[in-house]
Amino acid sequence: MSQQVIGIIGMGPVGSILGAYLVRGGFKVYGVDVVPERADQVNHDGIVIRGAVQLHERPEKCFTDLGELSEVDELSAVFICTKAWAVESLMKRFVEIEWPETMRITAFMNGIGPEDIIARYVPGNRVCRGVVNYAGNQSKDGWTTMNWFHPPNLLGPATDRITVWSQQMGAILTEVDLTTVAVGHHEMKKAAFFKAILNSALNALCAAHGLTMDEAMRLKHTRRTARALLREGLIVAALVGYNYGEDALDQCLTYLEAGGGHYPSMWFDLRNRRPTEIEFINGKIVKIGRMFKTVDVDLNQYFTSAIITQEIKNGTRDEDDIPEYLIDS
Repeated sequence: MSQQVIGIIGMGPVGSILGAYLVRGGFKVYGVDVVPERADQVNHDGIVIRGAVQLHERPEKCFTDLGELSEVDELSAVFICTKAWAVESLMKRFVEIEWPETMRITAFMNGIGPEDIIARYVPGNRVCRGVVNYAGNQSKDGWTTMNWFHPPNLLGPATDRITVWSQQMGAILTEVDLTTVAVGHHEMKKAAFFKAILNSALNALCAAHGLTMDEAMRLKHTRRTARALLREGLIVAALVGYNYGEDALDQCLTYLEAGGGHYPSMWFDLRNRRPTEIEFINGKIVKIGRMFKTVDVDLNQYFTSAIITQEIKNGTRDEDDIPEYLIDS
């Protein structure tokens, strides 16, 4: 198992943490990052992780183009660790390249539905989806801070077919101390939706107000807002068949209270004038919720609108690029 060659597309916090653990575990790891400065950092300094763990590992190479990764001998697996908004354009480039027929793909990211986008471009039985339960951020010098890891990660197939591949990848990640449990297709979808609900409560709220997660959960009025966002998401989840139990809201609040004094990724995205994943988190809850006439998702709609407005102000979104669910509802 430790002889497998693994590619990681996107060397941001999620991809860098994953890569460092895999290299430490004895795997040959090749990265891809379209930002030349980031690729140079990885090639020159290796992957430096601080915070919850202390790691300094060197992958084989970090490329800037997918074509270079496809030429690596015996490439058996690729983890896509980009932001969810980048998946569509990534896959358009991906299918222009010849890849090993036995290679499997894992969407290792946040948001609802990125694995479905990938499965539109390649056979769905080659695609897995990971629900990532660690988080971090990255400094300009390339160091990655791992803020926390609440094991396990989950891994499941993008279709309801055989789950052998996700079981193998789950075993690999567990082997390198990123404890991961393989689940079926439905459980993976359910878990990904739950993670999106958790992200919907603080990501946009903290980004909009400039708060750390600890501050947002400590202040009584923002905690109340986070609770209301969670409630909207849980109601929408129930309507599509995902029930997390009577204590689901309390579970969510307990999880968020452990966030600590860190800014979420969306805050960093806006600060650095990058696109955000808002349409795959709060926006998805709004879009799905609007399918049911009696569901109130107004708070998620408010924060989706607020973040999209800031993207327009930052110049990362065209002012005509407004989701229909924000206009027609």
